[in-house]
Amino acid sequence: MPESLLDRLLGRFARTAARVKAWHRWPYFIGVAMIVGHRVNMRRENLTDTEVSPPAVPPPDGVDVRGMRTADGSYNDLAKPWMGMTGARFGRNMPLAETFGERPPRLYEPSPRLVSNRLLARRDFVPVPHLNLLAAAWIQFMVHDWLSHGSNDRAAQPWDVPLPEGDSWIDGKMTVLPTDPDPRRPGDQGRPDAFTNVETSWWDGSQVYGSTLERLLLVRTDPATGKLREDGKLGLRENGALPLENRTIRGKPSPRLELAGVNGNWWIALSVLHRLFAHEHNAIVDRLRIDFPDASGEWLFQKARLVNAALMAKIHTVEWTPALMNSHAGRTVMRGNFWGIMGETFTNAYGRIGSGEILSGIPGSPQGHHSAPYAMTEEFAAVYRLHSLIPDEISFRRHSNDEEILRLDLPKVAGGEVCDVYDAVSFDDVVYSLGTSNPGALVLHNFPNALRQLDRLDSQGVHFDLAAIDILRDRERGVPRYCAFRRHIDAHVPTSFEELTDDPEWQRELREVYNGRIEDVDLLVGTLAEAKSAKHGTPPGFGFSDTAFRIFILMASRRLKSDRFFTDDFRPEIYTPAGFAWVQENSLRTVLERHCGALRRHFGDARNAFFPWTKAGG
Repeated sequence: MPESLLDRLLGRFARTAARVKAWHRWPYFIGVAMIVGHRVNMRRENLTDTEVSPPAVPPPDGVDVRGMRTADGSYNDLAKPWMGMTGARFGRNMPLAETFGERPPRLYEPSPRLVSNRLLARRDFVPVPHLNLLAAAWIQFMVHDWLSHGSNDRAAQPWDVPLPEGDSWIDGKMTVLPTDPDPRRPGDQGRPDAFTNVETSWWDGSQVYGSTLERLLLVRTDPATGKLREDGKLGLRENGALPLENRTIRGKPSPRLELAGVNGNWWIALSVLHRLFAHEHNAIVDRLRIDFPDASGEWLFQKARLVNAALMAKIHTVEWTPALMNSHAGRTVMRGNFWGIMGETFTNAYGRIGSGEILSGIPGSPQGHHSAPYAMTEEFAAVYRLHSLIPDEISFRRHSNDEEILRLDLPKVAGGEVCDVYDAVSFDDVVYSLGTSNPGALVLHNFPNALRQLDRLDSQGVHFDLAAIDILRDRERGVPRYCAFRRHIDAHVPTSFEELTDDPEWQRELREVYNGRIEDVDLLVGTLAEAKSAKHGTPPGFGFSDTAFRIFILMASRRLKSDRFFTDDFRPEIYTPAGFAWVQENSLRTVLERHCGALRRHFGDARNAFFPWTKAGG
């Protein structure tokens, strides 16, 4: 996609101004212009294609690919129907030559378990006071829509992670199966391994609907009859809860896990969001049926999915991301992705000004992929390692008087245990409890210890340390370490531990763990350590690092700009007039009002539904 003159000027300006100081240290308008300019440069320089021989994809039977999303994500781009579909390769935000995966002994330098123990393990819970726990759940809800590497390579030799001296790891040995690479094809000679995304890369609600036709039909099945619902709605139990999936774990039936398009890593807050947006889908169907009483259930389902997915994308763009980037410039830029600098009120009242994205936002602008076919990237997956948001325990309280009902550790609110929570706590009380609790801060020493000793459900007696695995996966998949990563995104690179973080204790710990080599610091560790007061550190008010933000400004806009249903076909003719209005007029607040109306008095005064709600009696 060719750059406009304005794009080129903004890109040059951003690069020049950044030599003086970081964007967030300039006055507001200059900072905003620099963010947009950084995005221009990254669209040109930080999108790398890994596909060498894309498959031929036949059109799916019975689906109008022009006006509906396919189950597997194919035919979003009609000229390249394989783009972004299930099984397509992850792209890269780095040059291919810099993405060869590390192998032993470099893979273990320093030991991922040592990094987990010394730098990541939670000591005292560090909260984010201006966010609630729905914000932590929301990003997992979104990531499940965008990406998954799927099962690991069970045929490969496991990685044998060295244990530090005196480590008390429960198994006495830590082995981790490698990520399963995509089979090499003609044209892959001399290139690093590529990995496939087992979910669709599009913002299509696949976490709710699934990324295969089989899964999609399953979530549309009425649990009471076992038959596909003919009215276009998703299957729910009589009490409004999600259906239960019959799954076998360790050779035994496990009937207590809730059914969803994606239900891996399940916990109570993720369950809440899935239930809310399953109900939202069904509410959209009811609204569409008023205007189209004779429409088939299949047509109603497909249009409701289109609307529901767009609403989720809007909530993420104009509510979740600005809540995490709690600064004037950050909010302006991310909300501008959807509404443009003219803003929501102007755009809703007068429509778009021209076809560009700066004035009126990306939705409704022409589709464009810039310098590579659309794909989720390995580096994007790496900067979205946000496990520190998760608390160690949750206090469940009544929304009527804030009285505690029970307090449970994280493992007791995960997997099939979620149903046990609902047996003791009403849905409204669960939602209230999440809305009035804080997530953890994305800093060192704040990784939940419950996730550092997890029981792998599909193997008896096998445990893993998710913090250590996060470190291992980035190295194994060729994600550059922190300093190299910053270098490749045209960001300032620290030359010392004192320049990386302003905490003297962290400086000492980092120096000891990495043997004094700043270039060896892992990406995750660097982003969590990034100084908030340093000249080039994390912007004030931000819940995540400047390093992650730079990938976000590239990929968050790309998820919209590359998707035909947010660009060329984001119009009433495709969404229906009622569906198009539903996207424009609704928010997480209205979703909560519709499905948890009794809680309105608690979130009604919150500027953003991801900010803490008012407690009963408060």
